[in-house]
Amino acid sequence: MAEADSELISGIVSRAAELCDPFMIFLVSKKNNTKGELTGFKLCIVIPDGIDPSLTERKLLLGIDCPVPCDFIVYNLEDWDEHCVDDCSFAYRVENGGEKLYVKR
Repeated sequence: MAEADSELISGIVSRAAELCDPFMIFLVSKKNNTKGELTGFKLCIVIPDGIDPSLTERKLLLGIDCPVPCDFIVYNLEDWDEHCVDDCSFAYRVENGGEKLYVKR
């Protein structure tokens, strides 16, 4: 990942961690144009049970200003644990192919 891309995505991950106190954040995908410039990316965020993922997604979209399109997919921990072992699920693909950028300590 280019240094500027890495800094931008790291900043978004830090802001997301502040807003929703997640367990994990994964980089699912990123897109670059023919010049190699970042044109968008997608993060998967695993949050505590009892918090509405759709409300958290809305909070992230409204609370984070990103100069390129950024998408968030949010799972509760229970749903994540259930789906990340199903090799037909999106969570499984993220768990096994995404780049883990944040883990709660």
